[in-house]
Amino acid sequence: MLTIHHLGLSRSDRIIWLAEELGLEYQLVKHDRDPETFRSPPSLWEVSPMGKAPVIEDDGLVIPESGAIVEYLLDKYGEGRLRPAAETPEYIEYLHWLHAAESTLMTPVLMNMIAGMSGVDNPAYNSFVHGEFETVLGYMEGVLANREYIAGEFSAADIMVAFPLMMLDSPLIPGPAGGDVLGSYANIQAYLLRLRDRPMWLKAEVIFRPE
Repeated sequence: MLTIHHLGLSRSDRIIWLAEELGLEYQLVKHDRDPETFRSPPSLWEVSPMGKAPVIEDDGLVIPESGAIVEYLLDKYGEGRLRPAAETPEYIEYLHWLHAAESTLMTPVLMNMIAGMSGVDNPAYNSFVHGEFETVLGYMEGVLANREYIAGEFSAADIMVAFPLMMLDSPLIPGPAGGDVLGSYANIQAYLLRLRDRPMWLKAEVIFRPE
């Protein structure tokens, strides 16, 4: 059986959500962060080569990294679901956002969070973060003006993109960009509401919510 290793407040949220969207049977193993360091516990290091989540075990394989896991699960269990057909314009859009989620979009999100957690207040640093937000969020806002989901129909790209957007939308994530980064992006806000209204997101959220 597929085993999903989950760490609270991590990208493993994505994999639980994807598994629910695909209707997969799986075993969930929860790991708790160290309360002092917020780092992964030894139990996760025993499974993951870098002590990171998510990581899955399936048919003797151990696969880390959420993007890689998404592609693996869709290849093996997707049956054509949650991604456009290859060699279509929609597939190129899908690929773009699937990977932009962990690069172009996630970079300023992490920079903003780290600055907030460490107390960094450097004008040049803050200006760069603001500029990156304006670039990627402004582009995304335009894309979502003409479609309900990031690559057309709902897909795994939405599951990938949702995580950094939800980080930005969380009052628990500090940063010099402020707690209302998405405030001027009406299309992105409406998009997030659509994602949060999906039945399988609501089911997954109950599963991975900290006890």
